[in-house]
Amino acid sequence: MSSGVAENGELLMVNGKWLLAIRGRLLATCYLPLFTFHFLLFTLLLLTACASVQPVVKIGLVAPFEGAQRELGYDAIYAARLAVREINASGGVGGYRVALVALDDQGDTTLAGQTAVSLVVDPKVVAVIGHGLAETTAVAQPIYVEANLPLLPLGSPPFTPQDPTLLPIEFQTAYNAVTPFEETAGPYAAATYDAMQLIFQAMAEAETAVGEINRDSVTNALAGLQYEGLVGTVYQP
Repeated sequence: MSSGVAENGELLMVNGKWLLAIRGRLLATCYLPLFTFHFLLFTLLLLTACASVQPVVKIGLVAPFEGAQRELGYDAIYAARLAVREINASGGVGGYRVALVALDDQGDTTLAGQTAVSLVVDPKVVAVIGHGLAETTAVAQPIYVEANLPLLPLGSPPFTPQDPTLLPIEFQTAYNAVTPFEETAGPYAAATYDAMQLIFQAMAEAETAVGEINRDSVTNALAGLQYEGLVGTVYQP
């Protein structure tokens, strides 16, 4: 699956490879034959630019993007996308850029287990938000627990649906701006956004405490951590 080219600076996955887009232009890979001095000079400059790219840390989002509950999934992904754009625009977290890995379980328990497994095997995934439904979360949660991968259970307290008309107008405007057709925020938008902010805070504390953002350091940082968000006080249950 390929992502569209970003307007500002965003990480994109194209044919399974991470690329960096800045102001709508996609950076090339760092390979150039060294046939001439000019080619050598250009290659050195290009390599220097690529070396400056920040390391990536990933957050998983699993929800139904197809089927009867698809509105839940799209409600969540736009809120998560907004949070990622904002944090990367501010420089990322502790020297890391954040990438969102969004997977569709279609509200199906079998797919819920499969998506959970695909996230736990990627060591760069440090936390997951999902799955939105009680039955799919119940299947996936033991998989995350065994892998020591934190799960923030979307749809369960404290990440419960909220009346979107009560949300700050600034959030609603920002949310609309990241949707393809300026859709309005739904019941799961605020809960997803707050879950992302809690993870960002845990990542920052992890980097401060141990100098590295990884699954273990984020897991430790989330323990007892609270964040005052759009829906009130949120935390990892």
